Amino acid sequence: MDSRTLLDHALFQLTPTRTRCDLVIYAGVVNEKLASGLLGPFLQHLKTAEDQISKGGYSVSLRPLFPNAFWFTKATLQRFVRFVSSPEILERFVTIETELEQIESSVQSNELLNGDAEGAAGNYKKSTASSKSREDHNGGSNGVQEENSKVRLQRALESRKAVLRKEQAMAYARALVTGFEPDCVNDLISFADAFGASRLREACINFMELCKKKNHDRLWMDELAAMQASQLELPSS
Repeated sequence: MDSRTLLDHALFQLTPTRTRCDLVIYAGVVNEKLASGLLGPFLQHLKTAEDQISKGGYSVSLRPLFPNAFWFTKATLQRFVRFVSSPEILERFVTIETELEQIESSVQSNELLNGDAEGAAGNYKKSTASSKSREDHNGGSNGVQEENSKVRLQRALESRKAVLRKEQAMAYARALVTGFEPDCVNDLISFADAFGASRLREACINFMELCKKKNHDRLWMDELAAMQASQLELPSS
């Protein structure tokens, strides 16, 4: 079955213990088993399936409210299965951004503290010029140690930011390679709305919003271009 094929419905066929299932998709007279595995993860991601399973029976049906829904394709179901198996495919791109924002906030706070400390130190030196030599003797060593500690912290934060930017570029590329391009993500949002896949919906919306934001981020575009260039330079096996 072609990945673009519009589906009539999908069916989770349960085992007698109702703990495992086969996911079978149907398009006209053609059907295909798309996935097999534990039922639990699918129930956690699909309110529709959870509601049906609570009523008993050995199958759970996914059928759009209106026939020939443009988003209800084999490819959409395949991407949903990938998300159930590894939600971080979409979510990691966004969680890294949250960590980057936290680090940037820490960097700015550290810079402000350093600026305030330098200003206070300058005023103090002006008002205590007569006791400079004694101050240098008693507190100079402590001041140098404190300054070195702040410098080390600043460097550590900047280093972590650089690592995360590279990791984020890789997470974004991984999402695209596994089929989560922006146009396809919109289809997943429609799927999530239809069948109560709240975590999928939130992940898709956050992914799309961050993609739009990143398109205006020069540092991000440079990092992404560098990552893509490095992949092109890798020797083919």
